[in-house]
Amino acid sequence: MEFRSVFVSCEHGGNDVPTEYAGLFAGAEEVLKTHRGWDPGALAAARHFAGLFGVPVHFSTVTRLLVDLNRSLGSPTLFSEFSGRLSEEERETVLERYYTPYRQGTMEQVQKLIETGRGPVLHLSIHSFTPVFNGVVRRAEIGLLYDPASGLEKQFCHRVRARLRRSPMKWLVRSNYPYRGTGDGLILTMRRALTAGTYAGVNLELPQGLYMERRERWDRLIEETGEALLRCRAAVRRRRAGKVRTA
Repeated sequence: MEFRSVFVSCEHGGNDVPTEYAGLFAGAEEVLKTHRGWDPGALAAARHFAGLFGVPVHFSTVTRLLVDLNRSLGSPTLFSEFSGRLSEEERETVLERYYTPYRQGTMEQVQKLIETGRGPVLHLSIHSFTPVFNGVVRRAEIGLLYDPASGLEKQFCHRVRARLRRSPMKWLVRSNYPYRGTGDGLILTMRRALTAGTYAGVNLELPQGLYMERRERWDRLIEETGEALLRCRAAVRRRRAGKVRTA
């Protein structure tokens, strides 16, 4: 098997508030600008990576504080303290307008790629993380989140990590950090719904600190990460064909 197709998504690409819900966020403008409202830099990175692969980006710019597209329906953080004030009927409307179309659209597009590509699909879900969370400093410049039980995901991420660590920039790359690769999220839902061996889902976590304060280093990180993703996808394909041993 090999990655015949690549699918790129970005669930927290913006902090837009739909007009009909503006009243919920009156006075919360500063909160919307923070990592709680969106993933700064994630959509720009997703567009760069998708451009390299020659594929579109599946994304949303509706703030995660209205509904978090990267959480399951049973998650206690699906709705925030702002949208949690809505009635049950109103929350169902939010799900029907924003959550369900995004999640169903993701599933349908990936299933189509699986059916037409005759090989597993590599899904790259692009996110960014705040440098300090609950008083804890996150020490990483990129996190590769995957399921250790998935041979395809593990092999791909190990190759990407090795390539980035060889860079003169000495990137600090960590696996399943700052979150577990098997935690609640869109990719977990996809893994559970799709036949084993047809899908490999990887979350890329990028540092908001670089995006906000050290843009030159951020640009270099995105450039080199994109190159690593391209080359390691090809390396996985060649290894599956028995032509190479290393990335």
